[in-house]
Amino acid sequence: AYRLWIPLSHRLASADIISIGDIASEPLIMLTVDEIEENTGKLLSAIGARPHVAFRTRSVEAVRSLVATGAGVALLPDLVYRPWSLEGDRIESRDISGSLPVVQVGTVWRRGSGLPQAARDFIGLAQSQRMVRQRL
Repeated sequence: AYRLWIPLSHRLASADIISIGDIASEPLIMLTVDEIEENTGKLLSAIGARPHVAFRTRSVEAVRSLVATGAGVALLPDLVYRPWSLEGDRIESRDISGSLPVVQVGTVWRRGSGLPQAARDFIGLAQSQRMVRQRL
């Protein structure tokens, strides 16, 4: 699921509920890999907001650093979240009320071929997380 990344000092850090409207005028740090930029743009345009993109980058680490220093906020999949930047600054992740896009992850392997233990472990972990999220 997509979540909002904000610095610890952000005005919304203590908010119980954050809506897309609350962040529509915030400077946005945009990750430009895969379909993430497109999904974020669709999300904001669906609510009639035109994002104020402060910075575009293909680097998740750059997004973390820019958010942590207060240069802007980011809407990114929870899959890539980590609560600190490379410099050691903290980043908060918050749910956004309403329906946000979800990143779909899949695995493919040749039928009849064996899978290494690491691959089996990954598949097991992914399946268990899917079950946890379905219960929520």
